[in-house]
Amino acid sequence: MLPDNPARAALAEEAARGVAVEPQLRLLYTAEALTAPAPAQALDLNEELETLCAALRESVLCRAGWLYFAPAAGPVPVALPRRLLQAAVLCWIEGTLTAPERRAVLHLETAAGAAVLVLRGGTGRSLPADARALLLRTAAISGGAVVQSGGSGPFTAALRLPLRTDLPLRVAEEPETLLWDRYSPLQLFLPGFCAGANE
Repeated sequence: MLPDNPARAALAEEAARGVAVEPQLRLLYTAEALTAPAPAQALDLNEELETLCAALRESVLCRAGWLYFAPAAGPVPVALPRRLLQAAVLCWIEGTLTAPERRAVLHLETAAGAAVLVLRGGTGRSLPADARALLLRTAAISGGAVVQSGGSGPFTAALRLPLRTDLPLRVAEEPETLLWDRYSPLQLFLPGFCAGANE
């Protein structure tokens, strides 16, 4: 987040007056994610995705087993801004929740100096408009690559992200950070699918 962003400050003032600002805040969060610079610290993809998936399982109003995460065997350090990773995954998750099957699978492994993250679920038709751009940026900012299925059928994306063992690791958030904030990315990207903050 960028607390000194004038647009964010203006939205905070509107929220204080009781105005619903979630749609505008989502647009701002997405813009910040897409323009975030490469970080000086690495994220451990295992920990970050585990945190995100734990918060999703706790908050999303869906049948048990709708979300499956297969982690890698050990730490997976990659140079990604946290808000970009969260925005990309949550935007894709929104597409899986609006698809008929409502199932999301994340598979993470390492191979030849890179992390390979595969996202399967939803359809090209159900995917939000900014999901593909967020996935492309996620790969590009780390010097990686992404392949996404096209068309309106079942959606799969595979991201190859270089490992950055030379960078210090950023401490992962706790799931509660995403669950207790009414303006957390979970609430912004999945309106109508999550229990409210603190519920």
